[in-house]
Amino acid sequence: MRQYNGFSMIELVFVIVVIGILASASIPQLNRDLRQEAISSIVSSLRQTQQLALNDSKHDFNDPQWQKSYWKWRYTVCKKGDIFYIVTSNTDNRTNADREESAIDPSNYKYIYQSNYICREDAKENILDSPKVLITKRFAITSIDSKGGCDGFQHVAFDNLGRPHSGIDGYSQPDYRFLLKDDCSFTFNFEKDGFFTSDIKPFTIIIEAITGRVSIERKND
Repeated sequence: MRQYNGFSMIELVFVIVVIGILASASIPQLNRDLRQEAISSIVSSLRQTQQLALNDSKHDFNDPQWQKSYWKWRYTVCKKGDIFYIVTSNTDNRTNADREESAIDPSNYKYIYQSNYICREDAKENILDSPKVLITKRFAITSIDSKGGCDGFQHVAFDNLGRPHSGIDGYSQPDYRFLLKDDCSFTFNFEKDGFFTSDIKPFTIIIEAITGRVSIERKND
C-alpha cells in the first residue's frame, strides 16, 4: 500500500484559511495598540511640559525677553515628511533650542529632543535622545493639524502658572497677547497607505485655554 507523507489539497486550503482568519483578527489589534501607545506617549510629554513649567521655572525676570524661556512642546515637520517633537526651555532666548535645555524622558533618562539634523536622509539617531519623539518613525504619524488657539503654530508653551501660550518666539518684551483664549487642538493623522496603519483613526489632543489641562477629544475614539 502506498503511503503519502505530504498534505492533501484540502488540508492546505484549511491551513491557509485559518492563517488568514488569524491575520485579519490581529491587524485591528495592532492598530489599536499603536494608536493608544501614541496617545499615551504624546499626552504624557505635554503634561510633563506643563509640570516642568510649574515646578522648574527658569525665567530671568531681568531679561525683557524672559517669556521665551517658557517650557514648550514643539513639533517639526521635515521636508521628507517625518515629524518629531521636543520639550524644551529656551533659556538663552535663541531661536533654536539646545539639547541641554531640554527635558528628560523619565522612562529612559534621555533627552526629549532631536535637532533638525535628523531630517537629513543620511541622519542617524543620537543615542542621547529619546526615540519616542520620532513620531513618524515610531507611530506612523504623518501629519498634525493645529487649530483653535494654536492655529498656525507648531507649539504650545506653558508659563509659571501652567497657563498655555502660543507664539512665544514673538515676545520681545513682557507680553500676554499669545496667552490662549481658545482651546488649542492638535490632531494626529496616521499614514494611509501602510498595510498595518491604513485603518488607524486620527486622534485629537486638547489643551484648554487658561487652565492648560491636557485631554483627549473623545469623539474620535
